[in-house]
Amino acid sequence: MGEQPLSCPFFLAVGLNTRPDEPESMRSALADFYDEVHLREVVTLNEGFVSAARYELTDSGGAGDTVPYWLAVYGIDGEESARRFLARLDGPEDQRVTYTPGPPWERIAVVWRMIWRNTGSTGADDLVPGRIAMIGMDPAADASPAEVAEFDDFYTRTHLPEIVAGFGYDRGSRFQLWHEFRHPAPGCPAYNAVYEAEDARAPAPPAGVSLTPGPRAWEERQVRWRVKYKRMG
Repeated sequence: MGEQPLSCPFFLAVGLNTRPDEPESMRSALADFYDEVHLREVVTLNEGFVSAARYELTDSGGAGDTVPYWLAVYGIDGEESARRFLARLDGPEDQRVTYTPGPPWERIAVVWRMIWRNTGSTGADDLVPGRIAMIGMDPAADASPAEVAEFDDFYTRTHLPEIVAGFGYDRGSRFQLWHEFRHPAPGCPAYNAVYEAEDARAPAPPAGVSLTPGPRAWEERQVRWRVKYKRMG
């Protein structure tokens, strides 16, 4: 695996929304603070965090305020580092990391905060994506453990490569929820597929792409959000 956030074994996702009436000056101040100060501090002050990137929403997929406009992702080098991060958050206050104060955070809503574990990828080993698509989903609600295993196998071996090959992406990765801090009700989906492209320009929609049907747990899956972002910092 590489060192870019979405190339790491784990990544922390933090999604924010500003107020609809927020002046452009405030939005610019938040972007500058993240790019110039906060991303670097989170990586530097948390052992095992290796990289960070910031994205802005280009397509909410109709999900409204349940998905964030601002998305920061932080690559984590493995489960032990993720566990140490949780332990610091749950431990005594004097052992927690202190960050540089930024814009007035009371005006900013944290929409997402969760840690994801990589369960499989296809395509480039590492890349700096100009744009990404993220699809959060659960298998069929009544799927048995055997059916979930079929869902996982089909998703990783068949569907992921088909999307990468047919829709202009350089890599597709599957992630499973490892820890949820915050997500709008009814909670975070169990799976997150991330498709990355180095070219920030989206290609024309493909014509005539045929996707392989999957097992029942796949065909009756519940897609919770389908969003697209462009890289900003």
